[in-house]
This record gives sequence, structure tokens and C-alpha cells, in this order.
Amino acid sequence: MSAVSTVEDLIREIVRSGKVVIGFRRSVKNAKIGKVKALIVAQKIPGEMLSEILYIAKIGDLPVIMFRGGSIDLGTLIGKPFPVSTIGVLDTGNVSIDKIREFASSQKG
Repeated sequence: MSAVSTVEDLIREIVRSGKVVIGFRRSVKNAKIGKVKALIVAQKIPGEMLSEILYIAKIGDLPVIMFRGGSIDLGTLIGKPFPVSTIGVLDTGNVSIDKIREFASSQKG
């Protein structure tokens, strides 16, 4: 298990070692059919997109990690040359789901 101390480290490790879907539509679709274990969301996305993600997460009891930055920043963080608003985590890889829940709950408030 890798040492994960920041949200950025956590996201990088999930993307590196796990299995994810990238993009709002793919993440929402996979969350609705129960394939997603967690959601990672860029903080600076349109309100209606964020509302839908949070609603789906609440229904599915999914942890949501808010990335403090825009979709371009999130894309850059995971090594993509394009904006990434949402990441759906299908497999957490080397990161335990408990660690993800811990990060997600520490962001509330």
C-alpha cells in the first residue's frame, strides 16, 4: 500500500493502479448501473453537473472526492492532454475504499 497523504496523491494512485472511466457521462452512466465505487470531481464544473453527481452519489452511497481545481487541472494531474471533469473509479487499485471514504468525509463541511 502506497503512502497517500494528499488528495492529489490519492487521485494519482487510483488512476495509476486501479481502473477508472473518465468523463462526466461515462462516470454517471457507470454509477447508475452500480459499477462505480467512488467518484472524483473537479470542483470548478457547472453547477448542474455537480448537482447530478452528488445526487447519484447519495443514492448509491458513493464517496465523492472533490478535487480543488478545474477540469484542466484534473486532466493535467492524471496525465491527460484534455480537461477531465469527472473520474468514475471502477477499481480502487492499491488504495483501499476505506481510505477513499476517509478522504471524502474529511472534505465535507
